[in-house]
Amino acid sequence: MTEKVRTMNDFFPVSTPEEQGVPSRALRETIEFWNSRGLPVHSFLALRRGHLVCEAYWAPWSAGALHRMFSVTKSFVSLAVGALCAQGKLSLDDRIVTFFPEKIPAAGPSPELAAVTVRDMLRMASCHARTAYKKQPGRDWVGAFFTAPPDHMPGMCFCYDTSATHTLCALVEKLSGRSLLDFLRGVCLDEIGFSSACYCLKDPCGVTQGGSGLMATSRDLMRVLALVAAQGRFNGRQLLPAEYLRQAVSLQISTAANPMGGSFEQRHGYGFQFWRTSRGPGPFRGAA
Repeated sequence: MTEKVRTMNDFFPVSTPEEQGVPSRALRETIEFWNSRGLPVHSFLALRRGHLVCEAYWAPWSAGALHRMFSVTKSFVSLAVGALCAQGKLSLDDRIVTFFPEKIPAAGPSPELAAVTVRDMLRMASCHARTAYKKQPGRDWVGAFFTAPPDHMPGMCFCYDTSATHTLCALVEKLSGRSLLDFLRGVCLDEIGFSSACYCLKDPCGVTQGGSGLMATSRDLMRVLALVAAQGRFNGRQLLPAEYLRQAVSLQISTAANPMGGSFEQRHGYGFQFWRTSRGPGPFRGAA
């Protein structure tokens, strides 16, 4: 028996903008504005009331093109951590050193490192002021998180530390026994039609690059963000823990004093690997 290939319409029905209360003119003028400014836009997809009302691509990109999603990968790591918490394999208040005794220096962890929790790492409040494997280059990116000298006690301030996310990804793979993407496929990605061709780049030791390695399509990201916006529920099934998602996209730490990149939109706070926005308490965006 041949398996039915599911299409975009099986997940998000295509509709005209007006049918969903969106003026076509507004969408058209937005795209024209981007083009007039020469912005390097790759794709634009808009959902309204569960319907796809706009989908546009700029050459050479297309609907089926795999694109390196860079730091949006961090949001996927967060979803995997939430799933493991729901399975009882992990707690946000667990200390990261307890999971990687083989990475701890022979003299033992520093007080700063010993205090780092999963929660600290999710909200970019580890003991490192910047990415540890860039401070201490080498093959073992995870090991660098545990051996690079700490900069401060954890939980004190927001500092964009990609090595914290990468180490959380290693933890997901250690506890689940699967790669990040394979684990999430079983939890939710296959159910929502995430592309089978998607993959993640690996670090020199074979760990998924949890901070930046996802290769996926724009439609795939739309599906995942729509699932998060629906608090993890899809077709009547709770695929991801709703309470964790509520926390993940809520304000967990201020970024006003130390926004990554210094942009206006990055001054409105951070959740668990999701950025807050200037549009109020509801909207969020991936960790790009």
